[in-house]
Amino acid sequence: MIRIQLVLMLSLLFSSSFGQDIDFKKGVVLINGKECMKMSKEDAVSISFTDMEGNDMIFLRFIHNSKFGKLYNKVTFIDQKISFTSQSYIYTKKLLIKKLIINNVIQDCRINLESLEKFILKYDENIEEL
Repeated sequence: MIRIQLVLMLSLLFSSSFGQDIDFKKGVVLINGKECMKMSKEDAVSISFTDMEGNDMIFLRFIHNSKFGKLYNKVTFIDQKISFTSQSYIYTKKLLIKKLIINNVIQDCRINLESLEKFILKYDENIEEL
């Protein structure tokens, strides 16, 4: 019984520590129930995120078996002309959006350039520059 209570308390703690609800429905990214971005699969390994007007925002690509590593992500922020690569932390679409929100990169459905620069410094592994 104590074990069940402990599991319930921990799950409540973890769910409340991330206060943003992210959902993907019919190609739309909803953050706390608000339509924030559109999402589309370019091909089997690429996902594009646009604002609600259709302007490109973020491009997520999974890269397999390249000369730089077996699998890594490349995330490009289109308007800012900034990208980063990550091999030790493979981003799914939901994980990427969650991390961007937690780090204040996405605020009110827009990219915050100052927070983006800090995010890149923290998470970029420069895979393609090795």
